[in-house]
Amino acid sequence: MVKRPKTKATKPAGGVGDQRVAEIKYPRRTERRKRTKAKILDVAAKQFSEAGYGATTMQNIADAADVHVTTLFMHFKAKSDIALSLAALSIDSFRSRAFDARETVSVFDFVRQEALAVAKALKNRTNSDLGLWSALYRDKDLAFAWSEYDRERKSIIADYVAAVYEFDREVDYRPDIVASLLLTSAFLPHRRWLETSSRGNLVHEIAAALGTGESAARHILEPLPPTAS
Repeated sequence: MVKRPKTKATKPAGGVGDQRVAEIKYPRRTERRKRTKAKILDVAAKQFSEAGYGATTMQNIADAADVHVTTLFMHFKAKSDIALSLAALSIDSFRSRAFDARETVSVFDFVRQEALAVAKALKNRTNSDLGLWSALYRDKDLAFAWSEYDRERKSIIADYVAAVYEFDREVDYRPDIVASLLLTSAFLPHRRWLETSSRGNLVHEIAAALGTGESAARHILEPLPPTAS
């Protein structure tokens, strides 16, 4: 009798398939990896805030997270990858806060609250996101990450405006114009405060800048005059 050759079970061709198989076969190992990655990100955020992005090394992060540097490189290929992951988490958190606030808080109050919270944290150095924010803005290696970070924040606020004022962003530019105006009004005092040695009252400067931006934004959001037939 001729023996039929045994067929081998096919394996996923790498990527997401492999990861899902691993999660099914080794749930404890997968959970441990997730906890380790979360710890690394938390420690890195604090390191960036306290020492600065440029001065922080992968070895610093590994030591603070109490993992071998080889383990760190298994999760992140470079320090910039950690920064990108932190930026993505920050954007996700910002998006969630914006979505939750739509029903009860005006977009103007929301932007003001967010900007003033950052201002107070800058003065007191109480927010671990600040080192990352500063690195995204200053570091040339993270220029692309900063542009994406800035673009995502503006898109989130534009969606906020569109939802509240019932605009269609596909055909109406006003939500995007207002988002850019408000976030730029909030950002300019931050930039001046970081770049100058003679620092004034950041909270007051942001409030004043946002007052100007809000006045212009409200004018933009007024109903458009009817077009002549």
